[in-house]
Amino acid sequence: MSLREARILTMTYRTHIMSLCLPSLAVALLAGCATPVAQPAFYPNAHYQQVGPAQAQVDADTCAQLAQQSQVGAVNRIDAEHSAATGAAGVATAGLVGSVLSGAHSHDLKNIAIGAVAVGAGGAAATTAGQSVSGSPLYRQFVQQCLAERGYHVIGWH
Repeated sequence: MSLREARILTMTYRTHIMSLCLPSLAVALLAGCATPVAQPAFYPNAHYQQVGPAQAQVDADTCAQLAQQSQVGAVNRIDAEHSAATGAAGVATAGLVGSVLSGAHSHDLKNIAIGAVAVGAGGAAATTAGQSVSGSPLYRQFVQQCLAERGYHVIGWH
């Protein structure tokens, strides 16, 4: 095997390793950075003082589950899928443009594109998993209405 062939083999091997490991690492890191689910902040009215913060949290969790099982949850799942596809396309485009500008070989572009799509989709999915439902105004309105019907007064979200 010539020196040139050995270099090509080494570059191909590195590219395959990067295309397999980089997306997994990025998804793991981004999942750890996902925004926590928003929680309602209660005004301490008579009902809240009567039942206490522990029961208020149980009721908030129940209302959140109802919101996720309703049409609100279906709308947010569609939004999350759209965000993941958009993120994947954006990262793939940026990766390919950067690779072309840096002089990557055409056979490397396929592997770079595959890795970029995986990173983009994983990042968008991790982000939307943490914030699409709880960050949605429709979701928050649903939970607030549910809690109001149970006697609570929500003054904000944290």
